[in-house]
Amino acid sequence: MCGDWSVRSRTVFEAPKPTKYCPNFGPIGSFYIWSVVCTVYVAMRTIYATPVAILYLAACDTVAERSMPVSFRVPECPPGCTCVCEDPTGSGTASSEGSGAMSSESGAPSTGATSAASGGGEASVGSGGGESSTGSAGGESSTGAGQTGVIPQPTAPCPTIQTGTVTFCPAGFPCRDVRFTSVESTTGSGPLVLAWAGTFNNPDTLVGGDFATDLMISMADTEGGMVALPYPDPEAVGRPDTPFPWWVVCGFVNPSQCDRLDDFALADEIVACSVEQGLIDPDRISSVGGSAGGIMTTHLVNRVPWLAGAVSWSGGVSTANRPIDPPDESTVAVMAVHGGSTDQYCGPGVNECYEFVGPTLALAEDLTTDGRWFLLCDHNTGHHNAMGPQADDFIRLANRAGHPWEGLVPGSIGNWVLDNYCYSFGDPSPWAQ
Repeated sequence: MCGDWSVRSRTVFEAPKPTKYCPNFGPIGSFYIWSVVCTVYVAMRTIYATPVAILYLAACDTVAERSMPVSFRVPECPPGCTCVCEDPTGSGTASSEGSGAMSSESGAPSTGATSAASGGGEASVGSGGGESSTGSAGGESSTGAGQTGVIPQPTAPCPTIQTGTVTFCPAGFPCRDVRFTSVESTTGSGPLVLAWAGTFNNPDTLVGGDFATDLMISMADTEGGMVALPYPDPEAVGRPDTPFPWWVVCGFVNPSQCDRLDDFALADEIVACSVEQGLIDPDRISSVGGSAGGIMTTHLVNRVPWLAGAVSWSGGVSTANRPIDPPDESTVAVMAVHGGSTDQYCGPGVNECYEFVGPTLALAEDLTTDGRWFLLCDHNTGHHNAMGPQADDFIRLANRAGHPWEGLVPGSIGNWVLDNYCYSFGDPSPWAQ
């Protein structure tokens, strides 16, 4: 069993994936019980988590609970499944068959930054829907002047960053609001996570209403860092037939002003002011987002050198915005996640449903061509940000000095969900096998 290793202010439960990946389920009765549980759970997650669906998380997903510092609690691992528990201090691992499963890794600190480049009028679909977008194709930088290393300098006087809504006014761009979490508990050595909302969402719908976002907030708080959630520009959301929250994410029906750099300037200013005020470790800056937020994150990967990590759920890159070619100074580690054949947007701004598997694979192909390590994952439950606990660990460990998982391939990571849901580019999805 996993023993009594302590974990930083949280307990993580790692549970089995659906039965097709747990073939040796032991007695036939157990097989059918777990099969029904997993089938019902996956169906319920497809229409988003409900209070009842949460009950199934212990059987088919990973749950992180926020708490005071406690010891790992090891639940029972279903018969036939091998469950692994990793000491977050890195001092050992243990595994058990037919008994509790769980895993967690430790993190690291330190620097990165710069941003928006102008670009050609590419069309890039994504975000909360088949959008099209504009931006530069190469890893260019930045909106600000006077850069030091990869961290941009503020272009205007920095507001005092505090928990709640803070207004930034980057030089040459309209002022924008950003919601910050846990600023008072920052240590100067924790991460900064930029979290970009998807279409029809904003920071207020994500905080307390989105499982993956809440996990990221809890992680950042535990690590002495903070999460910054930009509010969409009302002008961007108000574009005709283009309800998408970020300027670079457009629609095919009536694309408008897709080359505006406002959001990239805002990202630079958030990073610059956070570093200037000594709130975070500049080597631990990451970006995450789903749908439109995943596309925005992908464009940041392409443009800025200051990212340590990035998670793009149902984002990726359209043909018009390829190739994704991060700046030479960038050491970003990317986790590209899609939800299989039902991962699509069929709402306003597109003429037909936009599917996200292709753009996610395109991102993986471009990162492969650029010689960069990344994780490509398929949770196979449609258009939402499943695998939140795994993304949480991925970002917690991200550091510009190098990601501790770098070089590992699915099957050797040591996290059961990642080893079974992720796959190498060029191979079929595990769900297709």
